[in-house]
Amino acid sequence: MHNAPEMRNCQLGPDAEIEPNVMLGYQYPGWRKPLVLGNRARIHTGTVIYADTVIGDRFTCGHNVLVRAECEIGDRVVILHGTTLEGRLTIGKGVKIMAHVYLPSRTVIGSMVFIGPGVTFLNAMLPMREAGVAGVTIGNHVVIGGGVTIGPGVTISDNVFVGAGAVVMQDIPANSLAYGVPAQFRPLPEKFEKGNDPKQIFEGLDLWDNRPGDGSWKAEYYGDDVLL
Repeated sequence: MHNAPEMRNCQLGPDAEIEPNVMLGYQYPGWRKPLVLGNRARIHTGTVIYADTVIGDRFTCGHNVLVRAECEIGDRVVILHGTTLEGRLTIGKGVKIMAHVYLPSRTVIGSMVFIGPGVTFLNAMLPMREAGVAGVTIGNHVVIGGGVTIGPGVTISDNVFVGAGAVVMQDIPANSLAYGVPAQFRPLPEKFEKGNDPKQIFEGLDLWDNRPGDGSWKAEYYGDDVLL
């Protein structure tokens, strides 16, 4: 028998779809503020989201996602199943994170970013040997292919395309194509120069979600509040 969603400490916006076996506002020791979820959230079974996190409007979350405390997540973000956000990180607007992605604390992700399945970000070069962490920083309009590993402290600037399976251990300048192990980079091919297509970001449909896009993102993207 399914358990009803548990909302211990959560400010939930209107028109939310919360499935059974979800925990919102998990109260860890020392928590301070309730989880804030914006309008039209859609949360699937098995997901746990901690208190002290703020998430914008139209958030979509797959099955068995963990979002820990002190995350700041913008509007229209999609996080698919089996992904872990370790807390104390920032994600901009219009970001799509595919399945089984690992984001440690101190990660910063810009807007209009696509992160493929099985991507791992790191934040410590010598864990358990040296103190301190250094998160990855991702700019706007970045694509990170499936199975990529990004080392601690790396900055990937705006409009970069990282090919599948790359291991990125150095900063990548804007408008570059990065590929290989260890990753090298060169200028972005002309066909990729325009950045991510807003329609693909905002209306790309999952096979299991056939709800049509309503076009409501257009005023936000093309109006005064441009995502960049």
